[in-house]
Amino acid sequence: MPSPLAGSSGILGGTFNPVHNGHLRMALEAREALGLSRVDLMPARVPPHKGAAGLLDFATRLALLREAVEGVDGLGVSDLEGDMPAPSYSHVTLSHLQEMSPGENRVFVLGSTDLLTLPEWHRGLELPLLTDMAVVDRLGLGLDTVDRFLDTHWKWKEEGPALRRIEGGRRIAFVPMPRLDISASMVRDKFCAGLETSGLVPEAVRRRMREEPRAFLDCWQSQS
Repeated sequence: MPSPLAGSSGILGGTFNPVHNGHLRMALEAREALGLSRVDLMPARVPPHKGAAGLLDFATRLALLREAVEGVDGLGVSDLEGDMPAPSYSHVTLSHLQEMSPGENRVFVLGSTDLLTLPEWHRGLELPLLTDMAVVDRLGLGLDTVDRFLDTHWKWKEEGPALRRIEGGRRIAFVPMPRLDISASMVRDKFCAGLETSGLVPEAVRRRMREEPRAFLDCWQSQS
């Protein structure tokens, strides 16, 4: 039976410093499980919860994303936040997209651990009132953990085995995923230590890092 969200377009936001294979699998798992038409990876120009130290510039992160998704069916890249006010708040971005094309249904994709931090986001607890969401369980927290979080913050009802409807708001879909313990900080640490990043990042990203090591080292080593 098709997902009620089938045909919608997905958005996966993040810092992507740098994009890694966990990001790509997360976007693909959401697209395939929910029948999304596509998922666009959208880098934040100025992440609100992270300082500038150790952060690749927006243009570099955007270029790496474009190289990472080249040839991957159903994945794209959006540069929208590059032209929006700083810092890059998800609520502001999603509201802007809704104003731009109110007839298009979108699904905001995020990890289950990120869902649990919504109270710390700018108007984070309002996101399920604004847009459908796909919660991808990249680190194996489980649906029970997600439901307990929902119980704490909203009234909701079950619309399917892994689909919840927030009262007065939109739908939250739970998407299981094979566990991939890859993080951008792991990639940065290994690269700065001269270790191999094969298997952690898309090959195009690995090649760019190896071809221009000084640019990445100068940035990432500045955070320590």
